[in-house]
Amino acid sequence: MTEEQLLQAAARLGEDAVRELDGERVARMVLERLASEPEVPVRPNRPRVVRWSLGVAAVAAAILLFMRLPALPTSRTSPSSPSVLHELDDLTVSELQVLLETLPPAADAAAHPDPASFDQLDAKSLARLLRSLEG
Repeated sequence: MTEEQLLQAAARLGEDAVRELDGERVARMVLERLASEPEVPVRPNRPRVVRWSLGVAAVAAAILLFMRLPALPTSRTSPSSPSVLHELDDLTVSELQVLLETLPPAADAAAHPDPASFDQLDAKSLARLLRSLEG
């Protein structure tokens, strides 16, 4: 038996039952059965109502708590003198100068060679220049 023949046989399986089925009689029986069943009143879904109530209460509690919190303390530095490294605040001017001299120069302060002089550099010098630019 081929797949097509199998599909045709499967499609014919219920044809006899459908021909013998009286749709009007089945519909009447269903309606009679529904009419004989007691009517169940529709009630709201209580767990859903409880969840919603708890959620609203939680949000209200969070809002009240936020409103009662005292204002956060301001930072100890004034806005005119922002400080990122608080460890440096206690250093003297001479100590800061020594520290500044030990730091490497910023990338934009470093001397950049003239692009025209690249032709005069050998492979070693170009590699060294590339490493210095990478940081």
